[in-house]
Amino acid sequence: MPPPEPPAPSGPPPGFSLDTLRATDAARVPDAEIAALAQRFGADANVVKAILRVESAGPGFSAGKILISFEPFYFSELTGHRFDAAHPAISNNNRAPIGGNQAARWTKLAEAYALDPAAALGATSWGVFQLPGRYFATAGYANVFAFVDDMAKSEIRQLAAFEAYVSRAGLADELQRRDWATFAGQYEGGPNAATYAAALAAAYAALPPTSDDGYLVSLKAAANVALTRADYEAAAAQLGCEVEAVQAVVEVESGRAGAFAADGRPIILFEPHIFSRRTNRMYDASHPTISYPTWDASKYPRSQEDRWNQLKAAYALDPQNAVASASYGLFQIMGFNHAACGFADPKSFVTDMSKNQAQQLKAFTAFVRANNLADELVRKDWEGFARGYNGSGQVERYGGMMRDAYTRLKAAAPPTS
Repeated sequence: MPPPEPPAPSGPPPGFSLDTLRATDAARVPDAEIAALAQRFGADANVVKAILRVESAGPGFSAGKILISFEPFYFSELTGHRFDAAHPAISNNNRAPIGGNQAARWTKLAEAYALDPAAALGATSWGVFQLPGRYFATAGYANVFAFVDDMAKSEIRQLAAFEAYVSRAGLADELQRRDWATFAGQYEGGPNAATYAAALAAAYAALPPTSDDGYLVSLKAAANVALTRADYEAAAAQLGCEVEAVQAVVEVESGRAGAFAADGRPIILFEPHIFSRRTNRMYDASHPTISYPTWDASKYPRSQEDRWNQLKAAYALDPQNAVASASYGLFQIMGFNHAACGFADPKSFVTDMSKNQAQQLKAFTAFVRANNLADELVRKDWEGFARGYNGSGQVERYGGMMRDAYTRLKAAAPPTS
């Protein structure tokens, strides 16, 4: 962390005193302003809300006085340690801020202010964002007195100062990426940075996802028209395999669940380990229920509602990678296989999979041909097909299930003329 910015060497300007630091507007900063700030950063609104939750967890004012936290460590640093011996309670090497209620903190600040006004204000954090006074220059103020005077007016001014600080400090990218460690290293600094980063990540994870763009809500079929044997025969003819071979894949992949739920949404399975991989493990710590590094079927939610809730939570973080990390419909093709199915991006693929079963069948035949798996269906090499279709993780299991399904379907098939 860079050394603290030195407070202005001059004393307070005329008319400035701790007693004059009273709010002109103590109203809470509106959610719309928080969302607008996050948008200017290019970040999720919950990023800003997480910082607020950790820093103040409430109003920026108490009985008209701005919320503060006085830190003896920084008062010692800013005064060259000259008060450590005579005033150890307010000037010392202990990085822990002064605890207690706001009245106790203001009393300690007043003691320090009597010794060195600028250093006292610089060693104090202010308002809903607890922006330290020692950051006054980066926040765009000529001196710490001007900074504190502005912070004491309203939460809107506190938000403006925080925005200026983040922008000038070059931390907007970190907020966009939710790189809590780097943000904490600069904003908090010192040995407490890791703890602060963890607190931010936890606060972010605890917040409900921000509302999405309505895309997921739109994924509903107008009608769930079942595929006919003629449909399967046409697909089998394209692939050169038996009808029952295609039907066996359906039985194993979606079985009794079918293609769509009663509400019209396609049947899905969200894969947290895929989302983790596609987002470079970014959310493993903050969102462990939707992003973890290793496949584990025991963690799958049982209901479609819960699986869609997983997708919604992931979509709020990263829309394209979220829809790419789930499988859809009769054939449970993963969204990241969009190109093999003939689509430009995951969302285009998922939109099409949500229309009807006929589109799902078309995507399946395209996927099989693109991945050269038709020969495996023709030869009924179920382990070979499972390896290419489901991956190498459970070849024997899926291969055996498809073989059993094919045998059962073949036995029940109508005789050929």
